[in-house]
Amino acid sequence: MLSIENLSKQYGPQIVFQHAELFIGPHDRAGLVGPNGTGKTTLFRLIAGEETPDEGIVRLDNHCTVGLLTQESQCRLGITVREEMRSALPEADEAQEKIERLSDEVAAAEGHEQRAMLRQLAQAQTDLEMQQAHTLDARIGKVLHGLGFKTGALNRLTDEFSGGWQMRIAMAKLLLREPDLLLLDEPTNHLDEAARKWLQNYLEDYPGAVFMISHEPQFLNKVVDRIIELDEHKLEIYSGNYHQYVKVKEERRAAQQAAFERQQRELERQQVFIDRFGAKATKATAVKSREKAIERIEKIEAPKAAPRAINFQFPAAPKSASDVLRARNISKSYGKDVVLLDISLKINRAQRLALLGPNGAGKSTLLRLMAGDEQPSEGTIELGHNVIIGYFAQHQAEALEADRTVLQEVLHGLALQPEGVARNLLGRLNIRGEAVYKTVSVLSGGERSRVALAKFLMRPANFLLLDEPTNHLDPASRQVLIEALSSFDGTLVVVSHDRPFINAVAAEAYVLQEGVLEEERLLLNAKKQKATAK
Repeated sequence: MLSIENLSKQYGPQIVFQHAELFIGPHDRAGLVGPNGTGKTTLFRLIAGEETPDEGIVRLDNHCTVGLLTQESQCRLGITVREEMRSALPEADEAQEKIERLSDEVAAAEGHEQRAMLRQLAQAQTDLEMQQAHTLDARIGKVLHGLGFKTGALNRLTDEFSGGWQMRIAMAKLLLREPDLLLLDEPTNHLDEAARKWLQNYLEDYPGAVFMISHEPQFLNKVVDRIIELDEHKLEIYSGNYHQYVKVKEERRAAQQAAFERQQRELERQQVFIDRFGAKATKATAVKSREKAIERIEKIEAPKAAPRAINFQFPAAPKSASDVLRARNISKSYGKDVVLLDISLKINRAQRLALLGPNGAGKSTLLRLMAGDEQPSEGTIELGHNVIIGYFAQHQAEALEADRTVLQEVLHGLALQPEGVARNLLGRLNIRGEAVYKTVSVLSGGERSRVALAKFLMRPANFLLLDEPTNHLDPASRQVLIEALSSFDGTLVVVSHDRPFINAVAAEAYVLQEGVLEEERLLLNAKKQKATAK
């Protein structure tokens, strides 16, 4: 279905691919992994024909259709969800319009002209049947329901939905079209647990090939049977799911390290002989022979070392009052749409809370109210003395200043300019060397997410509010965030569908269901809960 041969691509001095090779079969399930900024999204654009390679071939079978879901919204605005969904299969509407036009014209035609029109009409009816137009609305409803849309969503304008929900509309439209090769760039971002489960089941039974970029090991484990790693400008193939890939990769690394060490010991042994007998005429032939043998040996490279760990500490912030936040009977409505209803909540210093619940339950809205970005329609929210808020919004990366360099953006607005600390943190997030002087405008989506994370971590706060902070983060960057939050001694409230992340950083959770806060708190981690109580 898809074959890539000798692919090379670079942007100025930055090499993305160098003689890369890949094959995807008609029913393959493959996951593309690698650090942010290495070129995963670029590969998808090359396959979709949105970019062209500098060298090599990207070949698709004849009549193979390709569908690409990007990280940017592909949802058109100003139309209803129904209209946007039906545009996924324009052939059905075109065939219906042709049938209606020919039906009117046949009645007025005669003889050969009428018979020709009847043949065209029959073909148009066949084309319509091929599109299964009679089941189109049912299929639209099935996909939208699976992705979490409520009854009545079809008649709402796409503008009325948030960016995350517009991404779901774009995904639903793509799934409805069923291209032969489905390219999904981080499809689980903005999906709650129920929608992820539905998508997992859908992709397992998908009739074509699925090739996805994802930083979620659990999702990859459930869906794919092959991992393709983009590293050092090459595509390395691993059979099996993500966990099997990690195991085999470590085994290969260990084997390479052992082979490297054996070769180094042998080279040292030969060099000792050369150094010892090089000046002796009687050993000249043997010495020369060994020197030539060393030159002919294909040198084994040492495996790439893991990034050097740093012990990042949040900048010092004053200790807050014991009562960090108190919400009394707050409600929030947008017109007739009630998002939060009569919520009361008290948060104490050093609590580590997660807000759980399905999309649309009001979690992000509640976080914005806590941050002071919005005001409740009813009720009050009071912050305690000395509370300094650090708020990480879902679309934090989009708020970066495009004309600043990475380093300027991370340090912008800070009274002190600890460039060394910023560079160390950026290095841990795989933004090193001259890359810190790139302007934000040229960064990939994943790179922007890491810059936004670094900027957030550099700011002093004693009350952190985080809304889906692991979206778009690769595993290494996610681990940096986990380590930073684990050492944070202030108060934390996090919204996330990433359960392993929540279990790593939070001690307890509240559940929001349709705007109503569950009174019972859920214990997430007894050890953290005990520490919080102290």
